[in-house]
Amino acid sequence: MGQLFANILFSSCNIFLVAISFSLIFSTARFFHFAHAAVITIAAYVSFALSSYLGLPIFFSVLLGLVATALIGWGLELVIYRPMRRREASPLVLLLTSLGLYILLQNVISLFFGDDTKIIASSAITPAFSIIGVKLTGIQLTVIFTSFAVFFAKTFLIDKTRLGLTLKAIADDPELAKVSGIDYDSAMGVAFGMGSLLAGATGLFRAFDVGMTPTMGLPMLLLGVVAVVVGGNGKTLGIAVASFLLAFCQQIAGWKFGTQWEETIAFILLLTFLLYRPHGIMGKQLRKATV
Repeated sequence: MGQLFANILFSSCNIFLVAISFSLIFSTARFFHFAHAAVITIAAYVSFALSSYLGLPIFFSVLLGLVATALIGWGLELVIYRPMRRREASPLVLLLTSLGLYILLQNVISLFFGDDTKIIASSAITPAFSIIGVKLTGIQLTVIFTSFAVFFAKTFLIDKTRLGLTLKAIADDPELAKVSGIDYDSAMGVAFGMGSLLAGATGLFRAFDVGMTPTMGLPMLLLGVVAVVVGGNGKTLGIAVASFLLAFCQQIAGWKFGTQWEETIAFILLLTFLLYRPHGIMGKQLRKATV
């Protein structure tokens, strides 16, 4: 039972990190950034190329991979989304554009690296540690500690700093934020850069844990989106609770009925919340004003 709880905790931390990275962008940009699924994989493949082909130390390879991911996320906003936004493109047009970008980026990765599973050979891949009879690898422990650090940083630092308040203002009312003197474009670039950086970290964790493929980002993103919707978009505590609930349901379903039920359970949970609590666990239901 202890190992089952550890698996649930690790899975929920993975989902939480992806969900927060997506929420940072979605809550400000207000469209489904589908290309985020490809961004998740970029840091892992850049690190793999630098360490395997160029022989750089794994620390510098990982660091450069994360920087590359942040720059690509920021670049997508600067070169693609910003001009379209200035032409007043609708959220649907932006979504379709991001879907095309995902297909393009994923195929570029497949072209250069192939579709087979790649492993980043590194001494960072450690054997399992036994803690109170529960086995966790070094990477899994790192994921858990990182997710808690991100939770506290998002809750107590970003949400209370000038940058955090700026992003919240844009998320609440973009037009009011613009007329209030907020540099909308710069804030949007920061949101894409930060979200992409965190997404790249989740992809790296996945690569170190079980290996990587060009398509690994899509199922990770979809689980993160479920957590964002169930938790209430932008609510850090709600996303954390939703991530744990989602991981719990998936692990129990996998334990009782087989792993093929894990994704099914995730979308059953999503459908249930959309039908009966569309504003999510921590979201507030909007009330219509009466005259």
